[in-house]
Amino acid sequence: MRDPLPEGAAPWLLGLSLIAFSCTVLAELNPLRASVICTGMNIALACVYAEQLSASHTVITLFGLELLIASLITGVRALRARADHADTVERQARLLFEDQQQQGATEAERVRTDALLHDTVLAALLAAASNQAPERATSMAREALAIVSTSEGPPLSQPTVTKFAVRWSLAAADLGLAHDTVRFAVTGLDAVEVPSAVGDALVSAALQALVNSVKHAGMSTTRSVIGSATDGGGVRIIISDDGQGFDLDGIPEERLGVRVSILEQVRHVGGTAHIRSSPGKGTRVTLEWHPDQTHVPLSRRPGESLLSFFPRRRLYRLLGITIIAAVLLATADALFKTHGYASILSSLLGLVILPTLIRGAKRGTMSNRAAWITTVVAVILCSIAPIGLNPAQFDAASIARYTCGVLAGATMSWMAGRRLPPLIAVTALVTQMTIWAGPSGVIRLGLAGEITIVVAGLLVHRAIRHVTEAAEIAAMKHRDLTIQRTEQEAFNNERQRRLLHAGNSAAPMLHHIIATHGDLDDIARTECRILEQALRDEIRGRTLLNDAVRQVVSAHRRRGALVQVLDDGGLEGMPPSTLNTLLEDVARQLEPVRSSRIVIRTGQPESVTAITIVASTPDETAAALGLDADDEVDLWLAIPHPHTMQLAA
Repeated sequence: MRDPLPEGAAPWLLGLSLIAFSCTVLAELNPLRASVICTGMNIALACVYAEQLSASHTVITLFGLELLIASLITGVRALRARADHADTVERQARLLFEDQQQQGATEAERVRTDALLHDTVLAALLAAASNQAPERATSMAREALAIVSTSEGPPLSQPTVTKFAVRWSLAAADLGLAHDTVRFAVTGLDAVEVPSAVGDALVSAALQALVNSVKHAGMSTTRSVIGSATDGGGVRIIISDDGQGFDLDGIPEERLGVRVSILEQVRHVGGTAHIRSSPGKGTRVTLEWHPDQTHVPLSRRPGESLLSFFPRRRLYRLLGITIIAAVLLATADALFKTHGYASILSSLLGLVILPTLIRGAKRGTMSNRAAWITTVVAVILCSIAPIGLNPAQFDAASIARYTCGVLAGATMSWMAGRRLPPLIAVTALVTQMTIWAGPSGVIRLGLAGEITIVVAGLLVHRAIRHVTEAAEIAAMKHRDLTIQRTEQEAFNNERQRRLLHAGNSAAPMLHHIIATHGDLDDIARTECRILEQALRDEIRGRTLLNDAVRQVVSAHRRRGALVQVLDDGGLEGMPPSTLNTLLEDVARQLEPVRSSRIVIRTGQPESVTAITIVASTPDETAAALGLDADDEVDLWLAIPHPHTMQLAA
């Protein structure tokens, strides 16, 4: 401590004080206490070097270190604020993911349940009401009764992926279609694997298209199913017939076979469904799914903010800038100050490897070849750089441009997974410094402290990497558990509830169909039609129904009125209490109506109208004479949206 300082040199203890200041600011959460502790150390340093430095120099040093302390405290506070913000964003992202996953799982379960009810229960009731194929109606009633009677228990666990060809062969066998009525050409799909939900949706939609073809085009029509694999592991299925066809624009909105069992079901798993048909020209249904079309509910998974908090590329760029600055400073020092030929040569070597270092900093990694080139250059630098230089004329600050450049290159190599090259470079640096400045010079010139800082930094980097890996594993586990939980909740809240309601409504009639072997009287067939329409309401107009509306609609249908309940999404997100009050008003408005046709419909999501009720009666005299005449409108009621009423008030 009493040795005279070289001219223009800074005390080496001041360099170590930076570490003390940094540790204090990081360890002490209270900024005021951290400021007091660091200021105390600063004053102690001023007292230690008071005899060796002039008063002005001491004051300037003291003031400069105080500014550094203030900068450290401000920077750490900003870092903590950023970390807190990252935690907040992380929680918000997790909640958003859970909410989106819940909505997605509920919507998926709704689509699957709609298709299941339409293809089983509604189909069985319609078959029984037609009384054309009693045996077929009885078989369908047994299948539907089995569906609505097994609403207890957890959702069936399925494998993550399934072979599409296996799934198709099982479903086609269950359908029981003969090969002489349907030409099957499902080839090239033996090795194609798709998510289980995708396979179920495509197969179900394809079979529904076949059922529709048989039902509307007749058994004598030629029909075919052609399946093929597409590029990238996708699937394409084409169902076609040469039947009478139909007008797509003329399909009533209450018809669910095409919309629910085909279009919505395929769309919801990320596929596409196209129907091409016209009267007299047959029908062609094309179903496609590609892996890149699978819907991903969340583009940012939980934990991503932590995973990207310390990106490797940013660290590489920081180290690359350090090396570039060291090389340029050393070159300038050799040319304009020391005038040592060996130093100039070592600086030129440093300039030679600059492109390699810059390229590594941009890529965020270092190849094995680049690591060894950097190491060889570092060893040569260590051997020739100090030749002709006096160690007494250097201090920790002036030699740092040389030592920091070598250590930064070794750190980049170590972070890239190389072990031997950086160890060789650091060993050569320590050996050269010991020979050139002596063992005490290694400490005086700050090399020991720099190595300590580098080792500490590598340990921190290793810890961050482990934390990152743990965070990624935790995020994936959280994601899997969230998906599992939301699927279970959607199964309980959507499918179980819907199947229970369908069972309570239709099970007695299904039992009656089975008991009578499908041979129903007129009263039973009428009841089948009413039940089928009521269950159709649960699919097409679910938000428009409560107990009061169901009772009024059922009463109108029993007196022979045609009632349609259509939901266009205008009531989504409305509080249950407000919605129930609105539906009670709808029931009161409908009860006295005696029209033969009633349409109850929600407004569009952006509309100011919540519900529209239109009741009309056709002009029977004009109809009997074959004349065109508008229906007589008995009631046209537009109920405003409660939100619009609140804004108006």
